[in-house]
Amino acid sequence: MDLQGWSELAAAVVWPAEWLVCGLALVRRLWRYLPYFAIYLVLMVLTNTGRWAVMIATGTGSRTYSWVYWMTQPVHILARGAALADVCRVALSPYSGLWRFARPLLMLAATLMLGLAAVYTGGSHWLVSYLVFLERELEFAVVISLLVLLALSRYYGMIVEPPLDGIALGLGFYSSFLIIRDTIILEVLNVPWPILSLASTIAYAATLGIWGFALWGALPERARPVLSTVESYELNTRVVSDRMRELNDRMLKLMRS
Repeated sequence: MDLQGWSELAAAVVWPAEWLVCGLALVRRLWRYLPYFAIYLVLMVLTNTGRWAVMIATGTGSRTYSWVYWMTQPVHILARGAALADVCRVALSPYSGLWRFARPLLMLAATLMLGLAAVYTGGSHWLVSYLVFLERELEFAVVISLLVLLALSRYYGMIVEPPLDGIALGLGFYSSFLIIRDTIILEVLNVPWPILSLASTIAYAATLGIWGFALWGALPERARPVLSTVESYELNTRVVSDRMRELNDRMLKLMRS
Protein backbone atom coordinates (compact mmCIF):
# COMPACT_ATOMS: atom_id res chain seq x y z
CA MET A 1 0.00 0.00 0.00
CA ASP A 2 1.40 3.40 -1.01
CA LEU A 3 1.43 6.57 1.08
CA GLN A 4 -1.84 7.81 -0.39
CA GLY A 5 -3.53 4.56 0.54
CA TRP A 6 -2.29 4.77 4.11
CA SER A 7 -3.52 8.36 4.35
CA GLU A 8 -6.96 7.38 3.15
CA LEU A 9 -7.07 4.47 5.59
CA ALA A 10 -6.07 6.68 8.52
CA ALA A 11 -8.67 9.28 7.55
CA ALA A 12 -11.30 6.55 7.26
CA VAL A 13 -10.53 5.51 10.85
CA VAL A 14 -10.51 9.05 12.25
CA TRP A 15 -13.94 10.06 10.94
CA PRO A 16 -15.99 7.41 12.83
CA ALA A 17 -13.67 7.81 15.85
CA GLU A 18 -14.67 11.46 16.03
CA TRP A 19 -18.34 10.53 16.07
CA LEU A 20 -17.75 7.86 18.73
CA VAL A 21 -15.90 10.24 21.06
CA CYS A 22 -18.49 12.98 20.54
CA GLY A 23 -21.33 10.50 21.14
CA LEU A 24 -19.62 9.21 24.27
CA ALA A 25 -19.26 12.78 25.56
CA LEU A 26 -22.95 13.44 24.98
CA VAL A 27 -23.99 10.15 26.62
CA ARG A 28 -21.85 11.01 29.65
CA ARG A 29 -23.46 14.49 29.71
CA LEU A 30 -20.07 16.14 29.50
CA TRP A 31 -21.72 19.53 28.95
CA ARG A 32 -22.60 19.61 32.66
CA TYR A 33 -18.91 19.30 33.59
CA LEU A 34 -16.99 20.81 30.66
CA PRO A 35 -19.56 22.66 28.52
CA TYR A 36 -17.11 24.40 26.17
CA PHE A 37 -15.08 21.27 25.58
CA ALA A 38 -18.29 19.40 24.75
CA ILE A 39 -19.20 22.15 22.29
CA TYR A 40 -15.69 21.88 20.83
CA LEU A 41 -16.19 18.16 20.15
CA VAL A 42 -19.56 18.75 18.50
CA LEU A 43 -18.20 21.54 16.30
CA MET A 44 -15.18 19.45 15.31
CA VAL A 45 -17.45 16.62 14.17
CA LEU A 46 -19.79 18.90 12.23
CA THR A 47 -17.11 20.97 10.49
CA ASN A 48 -14.92 17.98 9.64
CA THR A 49 -17.93 16.11 8.27
CA GLY A 50 -18.81 19.13 6.12
CA ARG A 51 -15.24 19.34 4.85
CA TRP A 52 -15.27 15.66 3.97
CA ALA A 53 -18.52 16.02 2.05
CA VAL A 54 -17.17 18.96 0.04
CA MET A 55 -13.84 17.20 -0.56
CA ILE A 56 -15.56 14.08 -1.91
CA ALA A 57 -17.82 16.17 -4.13
CA THR A 58 -15.26 18.64 -5.51
CA GLY A 59 -11.78 17.33 -4.61
CA THR A 60 -9.08 18.67 -2.29
CA GLY A 61 -7.66 21.04 -4.90
CA SER A 62 -10.95 22.72 -5.72
CA ARG A 63 -11.66 26.33 -4.93
CA THR A 64 -14.86 25.34 -3.15
CA TYR A 65 -13.03 23.03 -0.74
CA SER A 66 -10.40 25.69 -0.04
CA TRP A 67 -13.10 28.26 0.71
CA VAL A 68 -15.00 25.88 3.02
CA TYR A 69 -11.79 24.89 4.83
CA TRP A 70 -10.66 28.43 5.61
CA MET A 71 -14.16 29.65 6.49
CA THR A 72 -14.55 26.86 9.05
CA GLN A 73 -11.02 27.17 10.44
CA PRO A 74 -11.93 30.12 12.74
CA VAL A 75 -14.57 27.86 14.31
CA HIS A 76 -11.85 25.30 15.12
CA ILE A 77 -9.54 27.91 16.60
CA LEU A 78 -12.16 29.64 18.74
CA ALA A 79 -13.64 26.36 19.96
CA ARG A 80 -10.20 24.99 20.87
CA GLY A 81 -9.36 28.16 22.77
CA ALA A 82 -12.66 27.95 24.67
CA ALA A 83 -11.96 24.27 25.45
CA LEU A 84 -8.58 25.23 26.93
CA ALA A 85 -10.22 27.89 29.11
CA ASP A 86 -12.80 25.32 30.19
CA VAL A 87 -10.08 22.89 31.30
CA CYS A 88 -8.32 25.64 33.27
CA ARG A 89 -11.62 26.69 34.89
CA VAL A 90 -12.49 23.20 36.10
CA ALA A 91 -8.95 22.50 37.30
CA LEU A 92 -8.68 25.76 39.26
CA SER A 93 -12.31 26.26 40.34
CA PRO A 94 -11.76 24.53 43.73
CA TYR A 95 -9.12 27.20 44.39
CA SER A 96 -11.07 30.41 43.96
CA GLY A 97 -8.03 32.62 44.55
CA LEU A 98 -5.98 30.95 41.82
CA TRP A 99 -8.86 30.99 39.34
CA ARG A 100 -9.60 34.65 40.10
CA PHE A 101 -5.96 35.38 39.31
CA ALA A 102 -5.76 33.15 36.23
CA ARG A 103 -8.99 34.28 34.55
CA PRO A 104 -7.84 37.81 33.64
CA LEU A 105 -4.49 36.39 32.54
CA LEU A 106 -6.25 34.07 30.09
CA MET A 107 -8.33 36.96 28.76
CA LEU A 108 -5.21 39.11 28.39
CA ALA A 109 -3.37 36.30 26.61
CA ALA A 110 -6.26 35.83 24.17
CA THR A 111 -6.32 39.57 23.42
CA LEU A 112 -2.55 39.65 22.84
CA MET A 113 -2.76 36.63 20.54
CA LEU A 114 -5.40 38.28 18.37
CA GLY A 115 -3.45 41.53 18.29
CA LEU A 116 -0.08 39.96 17.48
CA ALA A 117 -1.61 37.86 14.72
CA ALA A 118 -3.04 41.01 13.16
CA VAL A 119 0.30 42.84 13.41
CA TYR A 120 2.53 40.11 12.02
CA THR A 121 0.32 39.03 9.10
CA GLY A 122 -0.68 40.80 5.94
CA GLY A 123 -0.50 40.65 2.17
CA SER A 124 -2.90 39.40 -0.46
CA HIS A 125 -3.83 36.26 1.48
CA TRP A 126 -4.29 38.09 4.76
CA LEU A 127 -7.02 35.83 6.18
CA VAL A 128 -5.07 32.64 5.54
CA SER A 129 -1.87 34.08 7.04
CA TYR A 130 -3.78 35.43 10.01
CA LEU A 131 -5.44 32.09 10.79
CA VAL A 132 -2.21 30.12 10.38
CA PHE A 133 -0.34 32.48 12.71
CA LEU A 134 -3.20 32.47 15.22
CA GLU A 135 -3.40 28.68 15.21
CA ARG A 136 0.32 28.39 15.95
CA GLU A 137 0.00 30.86 18.80
CA LEU A 138 -2.91 28.88 20.21
CA GLU A 139 -0.96 25.61 20.22
CA PHE A 140 1.85 27.28 22.17
CA ALA A 141 -0.75 28.71 24.57
CA VAL A 142 -2.24 25.24 25.11
CA VAL A 143 1.12 23.69 25.96
CA ILE A 144 2.22 26.56 28.21
CA SER A 145 -1.11 26.67 30.06
CA LEU A 146 -1.10 22.93 30.70
CA LEU A 147 2.52 23.04 31.88
CA VAL A 148 1.57 25.81 34.32
CA LEU A 149 -1.34 23.69 35.54
CA LEU A 150 1.05 20.77 36.03
CA ALA A 151 3.45 22.96 38.00
CA LEU A 152 0.62 24.30 40.17
CA SER A 153 -0.69 20.80 40.82
CA ARG A 154 2.76 19.71 41.99
CA TYR A 155 3.35 22.83 44.10
CA TYR A 156 -0.07 23.07 45.76
CA GLY A 157 -0.88 19.37 45.78
CA MET A 158 -3.83 19.81 43.43
CA ILE A 159 -5.58 16.63 42.32
CA VAL A 160 -6.73 16.60 38.69
CA GLU A 161 -9.40 13.91 38.58
CA PRO A 162 -10.64 11.90 35.58
CA PRO A 163 -11.74 12.69 32.94
CA LEU A 164 -10.07 16.11 33.19
CA ASP A 165 -6.58 14.60 33.33
CA GLY A 166 -7.12 12.63 30.11
CA ILE A 167 -8.74 15.56 28.33
CA ALA A 168 -5.84 17.84 29.28
CA LEU A 169 -3.35 15.15 28.20
CA GLY A 170 -5.03 14.86 24.80
CA LEU A 171 -5.00 18.62 24.27
CA GLY A 172 -1.36 18.88 25.27
CA PHE A 173 -0.28 15.88 23.19
CA TYR A 174 -1.83 17.12 19.96
CA SER A 175 -0.64 20.71 20.45
CA SER A 176 2.90 19.48 21.16
CA PHE A 177 2.85 17.43 17.97
CA LEU A 178 1.66 20.40 15.89
CA ILE A 179 4.39 22.62 17.35
CA ILE A 180 7.10 20.05 16.61
CA ARG A 181 5.67 19.47 13.13
CA ASP A 182 5.54 23.14 12.15
CA THR A 183 8.77 24.34 13.77
CA ILE A 184 11.16 21.39 13.44
CA ILE A 185 9.95 18.66 11.09
CA LEU A 186 8.53 20.91 8.38
CA GLU A 187 11.00 23.81 8.42
CA VAL A 188 14.25 22.16 9.56
CA LEU A 189 14.05 18.57 8.35
CA ASN A 190 12.08 19.38 5.16
CA VAL A 191 9.94 16.26 5.42
CA PRO A 192 7.47 15.98 2.50
CA TRP A 193 3.98 17.16 3.25
CA PRO A 194 2.23 13.83 2.44
CA ILE A 195 4.22 12.17 5.23
CA LEU A 196 3.40 15.03 7.60
CA SER A 197 -0.26 14.80 6.67
CA LEU A 198 -0.30 11.09 7.49
CA ALA A 199 1.55 11.70 10.77
CA SER A 200 -0.94 14.47 11.68
CA THR A 201 -3.87 12.14 11.06
CA ILE A 202 -2.28 9.44 13.23
CA ALA A 203 -1.57 11.98 16.00
CA TYR A 204 -5.18 13.18 15.88
CA ALA A 205 -6.40 9.57 16.03
CA ALA A 206 -4.21 9.02 19.11
CA THR A 207 -5.70 12.16 20.68
CA LEU A 208 -9.21 10.84 20.06
CA GLY A 209 -8.15 7.57 21.68
CA ILE A 210 -6.92 9.42 24.77
CA TRP A 211 -10.18 11.38 25.03
CA GLY A 212 -12.28 8.28 24.45
CA PHE A 213 -10.43 6.40 27.21
CA ALA A 214 -10.85 9.35 29.57
CA LEU A 215 -14.59 9.61 28.86
CA TRP A 216 -15.22 5.89 29.16
CA GLY A 217 -15.61 6.09 32.93
CA ALA A 218 -18.36 7.92 34.76
CA LEU A 219 -17.96 11.65 35.27
CA PRO A 220 -17.40 12.92 38.82
CA GLU A 221 -20.60 13.77 40.62
CA ARG A 222 -21.18 17.26 41.87
CA ALA A 223 -20.40 17.63 45.54
CA ARG A 224 -23.53 18.10 47.57
CA PRO A 225 -23.48 20.91 50.12
CA VAL A 226 -23.14 19.79 53.70
CA LEU A 227 -26.13 21.13 55.60
CA SER A 228 -25.65 22.04 59.24
CA THR A 229 -27.99 20.93 61.99
CA VAL A 230 -30.54 23.22 63.60
CA GLU A 231 -28.51 23.35 66.83
CA SER A 232 -25.29 24.40 65.06
CA TYR A 233 -27.18 26.97 63.01
CA GLU A 234 -28.65 28.55 66.14
CA LEU A 235 -25.25 28.51 67.86
CA ASN A 236 -23.55 30.19 64.90
CA THR A 237 -26.36 32.74 64.71
CA ARG A 238 -25.88 33.68 68.38
CA VAL A 239 -22.12 33.96 67.93
CA VAL A 240 -22.50 36.26 64.90
CA SER A 241 -25.14 38.33 66.70
CA ASP A 242 -22.89 38.78 69.75
CA ARG A 243 -19.94 39.84 67.60
CA MET A 244 -22.08 42.31 65.67
CA ARG A 245 -23.32 43.77 68.96
CA GLU A 246 -19.76 44.15 70.22
CA LEU A 247 -18.74 45.85 66.98
CA ASN A 248 -21.72 48.20 67.23
CA ASP A 249 -20.82 49.15 70.81
CA ARG A 250 -17.23 49.88 69.82
CA MET A 251 -18.35 52.07 66.94
CA LEU A 252 -20.68 54.02 69.24
CA LYS A 253 -17.84 54.62 71.74
CA LEU A 254 -15.57 55.86 68.98
CA MET A 255 -18.22 58.22 67.69
CA ARG A 256 -18.89 59.66 71.19
CA SER A 257 -15.23 60.18 71.89
